[in-house]
Amino acid sequence: MAAEDGEVSANGFAVAPAASRRRTARNDRPALAAWLFLLPLLVVLLGLAAYPLIDGIWTSFTSRGVGRPGAFIGFGNFIELLDDPVFAMALRNSAVLTFGAVGTKLMLGLAAAVLLMQPFPMRNLIRALAFLPWAVPGLVSALGWRWLLDEQSGAVNAWITMLGLVDEPVDWLSDPFFGMISIGLATVWQGLPFFIMMFLGGMMTIPPELYEAAAIDGASSWARFRHITLPSIADVIAITVMLSTIWTFNSFNTVYVLTNGGPANHTQILPTLAYQYGLQRSELGQGAAVIVSVLPFFVGLIMLLTRRMLRDKGVR
Repeated sequence: MAAEDGEVSANGFAVAPAASRRRTARNDRPALAAWLFLLPLLVVLLGLAAYPLIDGIWTSFTSRGVGRPGAFIGFGNFIELLDDPVFAMALRNSAVLTFGAVGTKLMLGLAAAVLLMQPFPMRNLIRALAFLPWAVPGLVSALGWRWLLDEQSGAVNAWITMLGLVDEPVDWLSDPFFGMISIGLATVWQGLPFFIMMFLGGMMTIPPELYEAAAIDGASSWARFRHITLPSIADVIAITVMLSTIWTFNSFNTVYVLTNGGPANHTQILPTLAYQYGLQRSELGQGAAVIVSVLPFFVGLIMLLTRRMLRDKGVR
C-alpha cells in the first residue's frame, strides 16, 4: 500500500521514505570524507609510532640482541636493571636534568615573555633573536657547545681566564659536576625559545581590558600577573611543560656529543644508556627495558595533565 509521503511494508510497518534515505546518505558523506582524510595520518601513526612502541615493549621482555631473535624472559631485563648501579646513576641524572632544566626554562620563559610583551624599541627584532636557538638543529647546537666548553681551546675558558675569574681552565666536560652543569646549560639554551614562544602566544590572547580594569582597581603588577596572566595561560603552561619534559628527557644528542656519558658514567642518562646497552653491547632487550622502565611515568604525566585541562573546560 502506498503512503502519502512514504511507503508501508507488507506487515503494516512504515519504512523510511526515499527522501529521508537520501538525506541520511548525504549526512554520512562528511563523516566518510573526514575518515578518508584522516586515513593517511592513521597509517603513518600506526607505522611510525604505534608499531615501534609495541615492538619496543615486547623486546624489553626478551633476550633479543643484534643478529639474534632471543627468547621471552619475562621481567628478567628489569630485574637486572634494579641491581645495576649504572642504571641507578642514569636514572638520577635523567631526573635531575629533566626537572632542573624544565624548571629553569619555565621560570626564565615566563620572565622573558612578560618582558617581551612590554613596548620598547626594536621589540620585534629582539623577539626574533630570542627564537633563534630554537631553529638550530640539536646536533649542531651540541657541537657548538662542545667547542665553547672545550677544556683546552674552548672560548668559555679563554674568556673567564682572561677576566681573571679562574687561575686555570675549568674541566667543563670531564668533571662529573661541571659535566652535568654543561649539559643542563646547553639544554636550557636550546629549549628556552620554545617556552618564550608558547607563553607569548598565550599572553597575546588575553584582552587588555582585564589589565586596565585591574589597574583601575589598584592591583599591582605582581597581582595582575598572578590573578590574570597565570590563570589565562594555565593550559599553555601545562602543554609546554609536558612537551618539554618529554623532549628534555630525550636529550640524547646533547649528552652524546658533550660527554658521551662520561667520565665513568657520571653524566649518563637513560637514552644514552639504552643506546650503550642496545647497540654498543648488542643487548637490544636490555636497552629497550631501560626506556620502558620509565614509560609508565610519562603515560601518567600525559593523562594527568590531559584530565586537568579537560576538567578546567568542564569536560568529563
